[in-house]
Amino acid sequence: MHVNPSQTAFARRALKAAAAIAAGIALLAVSTVAHAQSVIRDTEIEQFLHKRTRPILDAAGLEADKVQYLLVASDDLNAFATFRLRMGLNTGLILEANTPNELFGVIAHETGHLSGGHMMRTDEIERAARAPMAVALGLGIIAAMAGSPDGAMAIIGSSPTFGTMNALRYMQTQESAADIAGLKALEKAGMSGRGLVDFFYNFRNVETFSNAERYGFFRTHPLSRERIQTITRLAQQQTHYKEVDPPEVVAEFKIVQAKLAGFMEDPVKTFRDYPESDTSYPARYARVIATYKQGNWDKALVDLDVLLAEQPDNPYLHELKGQIYFETGRATLAKPEHLKSVQLMPQAPLLRVNLGQTLIATGEREDATQAVFHLRESLKYEADNSFAWRQLAQAYDALNEPGMARLATAEEQFYNGNYEGARTSAVWAQKYFEATTPEYRRARDLVMVTSSEMGINPVEGETRRRRP
Repeated sequence: MHVNPSQTAFARRALKAAAAIAAGIALLAVSTVAHAQSVIRDTEIEQFLHKRTRPILDAAGLEADKVQYLLVASDDLNAFATFRLRMGLNTGLILEANTPNELFGVIAHETGHLSGGHMMRTDEIERAARAPMAVALGLGIIAAMAGSPDGAMAIIGSSPTFGTMNALRYMQTQESAADIAGLKALEKAGMSGRGLVDFFYNFRNVETFSNAERYGFFRTHPLSRERIQTITRLAQQQTHYKEVDPPEVVAEFKIVQAKLAGFMEDPVKTFRDYPESDTSYPARYARVIATYKQGNWDKALVDLDVLLAEQPDNPYLHELKGQIYFETGRATLAKPEHLKSVQLMPQAPLLRVNLGQTLIATGEREDATQAVFHLRESLKYEADNSFAWRQLAQAYDALNEPGMARLATAEEQFYNGNYEGARTSAVWAQKYFEATTPEYRRARDLVMVTSSEMGINPVEGETRRRRP
């Protein structure tokens, strides 16, 4: 698994809070502080979620291609739905789910909140929904970025962003509506509602705990015995209640869990949960990652090569090998691995970001030119990935194209929520372009938008009064 810092629109205030603690956190070493949380990105996990939950999203009447999963690096069992078709899933929830159907049941429940418009519109949440926010993409590469003071790869600690999640407390009427909508979506998708029932039963005892001791999911989604009984009765009445997860879905889910365990958990625990006696692919995958995390890179590479010999066209194995090489200062060796992963999955934007970053690191001018191409291709799919914009700025700088570098920096700062920096960079970028060029017009647009956000006259540069 390889992961890279990326940006998605979320909360500017959390970005500023995160930047202050970024230097002290490195997920690679699993040295997270108490209560620290990060939003992570990974192509393999996201592909699984989007592919296997599409029937549920479609059945719920949502635009599946626009639904965005936010993977929150936290042991706490939690999930939440927020604005603009964003759904948060804690890694702990994925790891603790006994079956894919349990995870899908929780996701179906959250689609009920999305389709029902149950998100509470407090001022703070409204601002979080509008403002851009850097999102740390990574269970690995982020270690190399820790310490970046401007928060391009923000690590989210006990910040206002996650404070808003506790504000997403649904009333019992909304919970019941989301339960019913979720069960209907599962039935329409041809899936069983048993997973949701099992999830609630497995953790029903938390309702007797104090609020502080409960899992996050049940703090924001109040649970009662009556609610469980109602869900059980409705689920058992459905035609597909006895349906089980297809073998291929179970196999994919085990790989996702193994990958998360390898990256997120202490290697000692990973080796205990996936002992050498377990020769399955997920177990060996988890052990390779845990070995790499321990710093035993040579052994990790040897074991990884065995997996690659069995699955030479697995893009995620090439991605992982490229990650190990890159993070150990061997960009030249990482280059062909990341290139192979892109060739195998050309429409995966994060894989192109990996490759672009590696090409820049080789220091070769020809590679910098190729980096521009791959980073621009990635931005066609994720225009708000500010880490990709940052890398693009570095590539243009290596090619001695200051105007394009300034413009890319302005884009990065804009998607980070740094409107003042974005405005300044865009103003400087304009000086390098003719007024008739697309680059000049984009720089001008950034000046206008950021000036509006800051309450500044974009022409005169003066602060104007905002209405009270």
